[in-house]
Amino acid sequence: MLELYYFYPGCSLAAHIALEESGMPFLAVRVDLKDAAKNAEYKKINPRGTVPLLIHNGVQLLENVAIMTYIDALAPAAKLLPADPMERAQCLAFLVWGASTAHINFRMSFRPERFGAGPALHEEMKALGRTNYWATLQTLNERLTGQDWIMGKDFSVADGYALRFYDWGRIAKFPVEELKAFTAHKDRMLARPAVRRVLEREASPLIQLAAAQ
Repeated sequence: MLELYYFYPGCSLAAHIALEESGMPFLAVRVDLKDAAKNAEYKKINPRGTVPLLIHNGVQLLENVAIMTYIDALAPAAKLLPADPMERAQCLAFLVWGASTAHINFRMSFRPERFGAGPALHEEMKALGRTNYWATLQTLNERLTGQDWIMGKDFSVADGYALRFYDWGRIAKFPVEELKAFTAHKDRMLARPAVRRVLEREASPLIQLAAAQ
């Protein structure tokens, strides 16, 4: 049995969507990283206290890129990663960029205390993070201009990651609706049954946008 530990609004949405799109049965376990007592219980399972966490046959796997690659290997018929070697590598490159750059830009804007000590530095880091994250969202909008999905004509695990970045932009009150191509991508994602099921399970506010479509 596959078990996925997730947290809203964590980056685990990407792995959660990948699992739902795979068609494989799995148990989704919500954790509360904001509740100290509940997080302490979760750390008994995962000492890092991070999400996503995938457990398969008793073996733990952390980090979105690794988890989504593993899900693709378990369910190749779902075509979650491109079959062409170069396209597959390009998709993995996007996932790594998402984890190492896009995610970090948002974290800097939202949790500046993780990057240094002192209120003055926190404000500086927050401002820099917001500038960088808005640039990240614009980059994604440019990439999606003229194409339906991150990798072009076909859906992939990269699109679940992109939806998380769009939602973070909404949460941070960036004018994401101005990003026309990215917003259209969000709408295509919300039209996918598997994505809707995940959003309902996570009780994501995005499901309200999906219901309005």
